[in-house]
Amino acid sequence: MNEIAQPKSEGSILKGFALGAAVNVGALVAGIITLAAIIGVFILLAIGILQAAWIIPMVVHFRKSGQPETAKGVIIAAAITFLLNAGCWGLVAAVGLGSMH
Repeated sequence: MNEIAQPKSEGSILKGFALGAAVNVGALVAGIITLAAIIGVFILLAIGILQAAWIIPMVVHFRKSGQPETAKGVIIAAAITFLLNAGCWGLVAAVGLGSMH
């Protein structure tokens, strides 16, 4: 037979970025709800550490399933979240919470 071999999909950076960003937004919403309900201050302070709990398994999953581009997109979303978080906490550390009004 004359079959044309379809190239194996390696995923999409955009798909990975969208998934990573969606998970980060969901975690932010959960953190805000937790902050309002219980003791979520620690969740907001530790977002970088907690982010690894859902980003690393996503990256491993997409790499194992043969979608390295999607894994790259997830890593890009995680990196942007980390940089924004570090910048905001750096600003808080430099200026202080008392003068932010």
